[in-house]
This record gives sequence, C-alpha cells and structure tokens, in this order.
Amino acid sequence: MASPGERLHLLYEINRRLTTFADLDELMRYATRRTRELFNAEGCALLLLDRERREFYFPIASQSASRQAAQARLAEIRVPADQGIAGWVLTHNEATLVADAANDPRFYREVDRQTDMTTRSLLCAPLRSQSGNIGVIEVVNPQSESLSADDLEFLDAIASDIAVAYEKAQLYTQLRGEVIGLRQACHIAGVVLVVVGALFSVGVTFGHLARALPVLDLFTRPAMLASGFALLSGAALFGVGRGWFVARTPGAH
Repeated sequence: MASPGERLHLLYEINRRLTTFADLDELMRYATRRTRELFNAEGCALLLLDRERREFYFPIASQSASRQAAQARLAEIRVPADQGIAGWVLTHNEATLVADAANDPRFYREVDRQTDMTTRSLLCAPLRSQSGNIGVIEVVNPQSESLSADDLEFLDAIASDIAVAYEKAQLYTQLRGEVIGLRQACHIAGVVLVVVGALFSVGVTFGHLARALPVLDLFTRPAMLASGFALLSGAALFGVGRGWFVARTPGAH
C-alpha cells in the first residue's frame, strides 16, 4: 500500500482526473481501474443503486487478469439493495472493512457463486451525493497483510470524489440530451417555417403580378413582409438546430 504522502498525491491525482470526465462509462472505467491498482486488489466494482427496484447493479467493474471471465458475468447480476455487506454500507452510510468475508454474517455469497470468484476480504464505502447515496464501491481481495482504518479512510475519500464526479457527469449527460432534443426541435421548426414562408411568398408574388401591380409595391405588402419574417425566423431556427450559432468550448463535441 502507498505511504501517507503517496496517498495524498494519489487522491489529488484522482480528483483532478475525475473532474475531466463527461462520459459516465469512461468515468466508471477509470475510477474502478485506478482504485484497484491503488489497493493492488483482485477486483474493484461500483455497485450503483436502482432506486425503483431497490437493487444494486454492476455497470462497470475492473478485474485483474486472473478474473477477467468474471467481469462479463458481473454486468448481468443484480443484488437486493438490503443484502450483503454492500447493503449494510448503503443503509448505515458507513464504510467498512471485512478481513474475513466467509465468516461475516453480512456477506452475500450469491455473487461469488455466479461468478466463480472467492472473496476473502474486502473494503466497501458508500458513494455519497447531494441527493443521497447512489451506491457503493467495493475493493475485493486487496493485497495487504494487514488492512487498517487508514485503508478504509483512504477508500472513503476516493468514494466521495467518485460520487461527486459521477453526479457531474450524469448531469452533463442529461443536459446534453436535452440540448440535442431542443436542437432537433429547432431544426424541424426552422424547416417548416422556411417552407411555409417560401410558399407564401411565391403565392403573394404570383397574385401581385397577376393583378399587374407595380413590382416595387410587392415588397411593401404586409403579406410579403410576413413571409419574409417567416423565412428569416426559419433560417435562424434551422441554424440553431444545425449548431451554427452554438458557442463551442475547448474539448466540446
């Protein structure tokens, strides 16, 4: 395990890197892989809470080379949110260290059975957010002869950073979806206005010329002005929908 000075540096590194992610999957892959490496563990997983079904699910997990086969199986498993050590941590909002999982009455053996893994020891901490705990992070079989309260405190600090970064990335994803929907609506509305304005202006023009009125008077007619306004408005909405007038920030897609 890292020394106190190294841990502080690692926490800074993790915090700095986590704030750069806007994609949820990339965030979770980095968080689980880096945490597993920090504890030199066989596995690390985020167990996120499905609030409606009151179940944990494993969106992303990082496994050592010897446990790669279990990684795909974890993605298919769901665990009752009130079961196991993860359920205890979520309910009590308290990180815990389990040195001997097999003899801990809270241990949920079904995950090991379905993945052919053997959990000997683990560290587990809640992912705390402003809206409540969103799940837990588990470090499975860390390679340390004597796990301590310092190890647990270290994981708890990492979990806090992950939870904040997850909420930020989740909000970004939601806002991006809303912006895409709004731009699509503007695109459709712009096309409709352009088509209506064009058809209306053509009709007004033909009617004006059919009556042999002066051509210059055509551009002062209220109907022509209205059609011109529709054309301009439609073009503006179309441009917004295509992203022509959206300010781009460095790194934006």
